[in-house]
Amino acid sequence: MDSTKSNYSWALPLIILFAAFLIAKAAGVFGTSYGPTMSLGISDDGRYVISSHLSNHLVLWDIEEEDYKALSDDANIYSAYFVPSQHALLWQNLDNTVTIQNTDGKVLKQFHNFATYGHAVDASLNHYFSANETWNLFHGYGDSQIPLLRDSASPSLMGSGKLLNIGLSNTEFYITTGKGYGFVDRRPIGDDTPTVRPADDLRFSSNFSGVVLWSYDTLKPVAKFDGNSSKTHATISPDGQWVVSADEAGIGLFWNTDQPETRQRTASYYGGVYLDDSPFETGDPRNWDESELIDAPPGLNNFTIALAFIHNSEYYLRFGNNSHVAALFKTGSPWPVKYFDLGDSPKLVTYGSQYDRNTAIATSPEAGILAMGHQSTGGISVYQFDPDKLTLERIWVVK
Repeated sequence: MDSTKSNYSWALPLIILFAAFLIAKAAGVFGTSYGPTMSLGISDDGRYVISSHLSNHLVLWDIEEEDYKALSDDANIYSAYFVPSQHALLWQNLDNTVTIQNTDGKVLKQFHNFATYGHAVDASLNHYFSANETWNLFHGYGDSQIPLLRDSASPSLMGSGKLLNIGLSNTEFYITTGKGYGFVDRRPIGDDTPTVRPADDLRFSSNFSGVVLWSYDTLKPVAKFDGNSSKTHATISPDGQWVVSADEAGIGLFWNTDQPETRQRTASYYGGVYLDDSPFETGDPRNWDESELIDAPPGLNNFTIALAFIHNSEYYLRFGNNSHVAALFKTGSPWPVKYFDLGDSPKLVTYGSQYDRNTAIATSPEAGILAMGHQSTGGISVYQFDPDKLTLERIWVVK
């Protein structure tokens, strides 16, 4: 008997060590076992983050408790979304069942849809929007589903390397954004440019792949915003008054939705505001207004991967590609107010030109919370914005 005790006396310390390892792993000490984050959503009160991952995990993160758990290992990688104004999340499994459930797991609504490449729902749960791989947009589900945008099968995720991004406001407008393309974005909305064509009569390329403002009431486009080039991201303010955009060419623009025909430029971090009506020849430095530029820190990049409102409809952030520096802008002004170093470790999703993962950056403008995925791992970084001090502090990191 003593011999038996002696032979197995080594086991207890190993069991304790293994248990400690499991606890540490669950706490994120060694990082997560999930694949890279593909899409994120944040509850309006800033307490919860929902994420879907390349490994098909759906993960709920509790910022207040600094805890997280996988809700599923069967999730569409682009389907994580938080329902506005409530602790409810939207996601889709690999059988294409879409579920709206609260954070306690109670199912509020469930239905079948095509495999979505981005979707969104409003607070009433009455407006459900979903996009497919070829940037077609639909409203509703089941027998009530209708196409809102289906004039072409191009651009697409495969061809452009990004999603058709959907952005909702809390009022009468929503937006879609894909890529800017010069004269196409300047084409007027009319009978000659229908948003929906018969499936056997699609255009070579969509008339509505740029930044488009839509009406909740009519489900029709209200305005097309021109001036961006190539891969473009845009966001709409919660109050529906402002649309801001930027692209991989470094062009930044903004519009007031009461005057959609009036385009305004945001400043280049190094050159200032380009003056469209300048009388001087191309290349003349007098074409640029540098009057209110602030000093740009090292590592800042005009080439933009995403934008997001961070404090109600007053302030928004612009995230550069291959950069861990974000620029803060005040709505309605072309000038950057401040620059924030988001930290270079772990590397954020902004690295590697991952425009197909710009949905892995999300904010709660109401709570001032920013959450971002990482470049190649399944963790997240969470930040808190203080509108009085104009600071952005990293408050939680899970590698």
